[in-house]
Amino acid sequence: MTAENGKLAKWPNEMSSDKLFKYALHFVKLQLMKQRLEVFQNESGGRGVDLIVKTKTGQGQYHEILLQVLNLETTERSVKISKSEWDYQLTNNRWIALVLFMKEMEPKAYLIPSNVFNGPDDYIFFDNDQGERMKHLSNWEIKVFSKGIEELSEFALANAVKKLL
Repeated sequence: MTAENGKLAKWPNEMSSDKLFKYALHFVKLQLMKQRLEVFQNESGGRGVDLIVKTKTGQGQYHEILLQVLNLETTERSVKISKSEWDYQLTNNRWIALVLFMKEMEPKAYLIPSNVFNGPDDYIFFDNDQGERMKHLSNWEIKVFSKGIEELSEFALANAVKKLL
């Protein structure tokens, strides 16, 4: 929570989406650094990549992370990733960091490998392909709902980061 005019801000409702994104970016970066990973913010402006993580195995492998934020105090219950952001390709080194904000709770962070969309379950993970004529509207989607949170827990950042190593 942040202090504004001597009062505690109502978390996360009174934060702009830009502030939530910046907070989530910092939160994920710190969580990854706790795991002793080298983490860099993507300064190149490349689409579809917010963080770059270098692992220490072998000569070090680089992973690209796209940050997605959901404020569960609003009506939003899904995030969509335009397929064009990743040139319509899923690779083993691309990940989605999904951060959920809920009132008066620590943010929940998940690290989801992009290749879950190679075989989406149509329960939490969806491949919204729009065909060749409308290809630019195609996206991958992650839906968040109370019954799906348990299944998402396998991607909890603290556990999923082991897959990076």
